[in-house]
Amino acid sequence: MKGSMGIDHITLCVENLEAAEYLFTKILGFEVIWSARDVGSDKSSMDTVVVQRGNAKIALMQGRDKIVKSQINEFIEKYGQGVQHIAMEVDDIEAVCREWEAHGVKFSGPLKEGRDGFGPLKQRFTYPLFPGSGLFVELTQRQHGNEQSRTFVRSTVEALYKDIERDQISGVEQTIIDYESCPVPFKKSA
Repeated sequence: MKGSMGIDHITLCVENLEAAEYLFTKILGFEVIWSARDVGSDKSSMDTVVVQRGNAKIALMQGRDKIVKSQINEFIEKYGQGVQHIAMEVDDIEAVCREWEAHGVKFSGPLKEGRDGFGPLKQRFTYPLFPGSGLFVELTQRQHGNEQSRTFVRSTVEALYKDIERDQISGVEQTIIDYESCPVPFKKSA
């Protein structure tokens, strides 16, 4: 793989956003860099707060049920509170997507693009990494020439949310790759 890659942020699904924000800001010393309420659709949504300390960014998300159960609340029911996805920052998101797709990686939707007031932001979600796991990867590109996004963009977050909600409502049970056709067997060890 060409180009650099690092952790952009880690996203946690929580039952009580106010308590999680208090933990991270008042006890762990993070600062709020972005927040949004009721991000999603008319079917379900989430509230989110992104905190940062140094280079470490953590996105905290709490679900809002409407017509259907929020994907955040469904994630918590299945897997408990905790890490939903890890966002990897890359230099060229289109090149990484092409490379990964050539190896059979499946994405939950197309590339999302927006601007946060500092620069352009591109993002894309994979499907979960392993069967029976809710953990997936987000690719993020923040640097574009001399411009660099620093926070998040409501429209891209909402578009990413809707990709997962679409699959949730349709009952899609997809993983990042087709494990049945993988040349290395992914069997549980004895």
